[in-house]
Amino acid sequence: MVLKDKRILLGVCGGIAVYKSTMLARAMIKAGALVQVVMTDAATKFVGPLTFEALTERACLTDENLFHTGGGVSHVEVARNADLIVIAPATATTIARLAGGFADNMLSASVLASKAPILLVPAMHTAMWESVPVQRNLTLLNPQQYRILPPAAGDLASGDVGPGRFPEVEDIFDAVCAVASPQDLAGWRIAVTAGPTREPMDPVRFISNPSTGKMGIEIARAAQIRGAVVDLVLGPTHLNPPSELATGSMNVRKVLTTKDMLDSTKAALAGADALIMAAAPSDDRPAQVHEHKLHKADLPKTLQMEANPDILKTLRPDFDKKVIVGFAAETTSVVESGQQKLVDKGLDLLFANPVDNGQGFGAAANQGYLLSKDGALVVVESQSKFDVANLILDQVLKIGKRK
Repeated sequence: MVLKDKRILLGVCGGIAVYKSTMLARAMIKAGALVQVVMTDAATKFVGPLTFEALTERACLTDENLFHTGGGVSHVEVARNADLIVIAPATATTIARLAGGFADNMLSASVLASKAPILLVPAMHTAMWESVPVQRNLTLLNPQQYRILPPAAGDLASGDVGPGRFPEVEDIFDAVCAVASPQDLAGWRIAVTAGPTREPMDPVRFISNPSTGKMGIEIARAAQIRGAVVDLVLGPTHLNPPSELATGSMNVRKVLTTKDMLDSTKAALAGADALIMAAAPSDDRPAQVHEHKLHKADLPKTLQMEANPDILKTLRPDFDKKVIVGFAAETTSVVESGQQKLVDKGLDLLFANPVDNGQGFGAAANQGYLLSKDGALVVVESQSKFDVANLILDQVLKIGKRK
């Protein structure tokens, strides 16, 4: 809800990526923001102002509005009303205007008249992005006001490949949230585990579970948005980990087996202030791993298993004064099982959630019970996993301050 009722000025510059700005505007509006669009003259050659007006239900401002009759100065009014400015895409020309202090169009005049934080999302050809003038101009922008989300690397409109591509809308949206969010986790380093593990039987068969890692990924995403440096230990999943934003930092360690996850989590925990164990590692593994694929006729009718190391119990001596959070996916006695796990593994906090109600593995929403070491119990109603992640992080922050 960080964008709810935020007044966002969306500056749109000319470039092939302009059509994606319409999707960004829509995403911010769905999050509750009040979006005012200002387009450069070049931008209107790619997408008409009417498109943005239909999406935002507000007049789209262009260079024709720089000054108008009837009292008031448009760019000053726009600047005064903005809580946050997002310029996406930002062209080399607009970056030069802002660096040089030129107020010769509606967008640059509005930005220069504002004290609001600014997120700049450059998009241009690789050669332009890497050019000395563009890089120099970026250094001239006040870092206290400007945040730069670097362009992505990939296929460009010219047919070339390299950095300069407009980032994915989801990544820009997260960066907007980060700039708008109180950076209450700045200075924190948080280790998060997510996803399942796979225990091989032979090169093509394995033991696993239905976890997709979505809950852990959303925790990592929320923590980075709030300013934390995140070490994400991620098991095999089809989901993409969060991208690194203009605030915070994201380090991803991909693992396969429970032993891999233990080793990577131990390494991540060493420099962390908190560990949030949202992964679903396999409790057991096949006792024998075959080097070559077993033919159907050779498959054993009974599979001998052996126990995997318990990650949290193994790492308990390393907990020290860190905040440790666990998860318990249950189908019966959810609270009772969660409370027992909380004690057995020496946790500060545990989220116990039922996984037989359509809101467990792979679902967009989650619900359950947040259990604390001090005996407190919070009922978490069904909501997005991102919102659940922030509820958990709120508690992590409180416990960390007490420790």
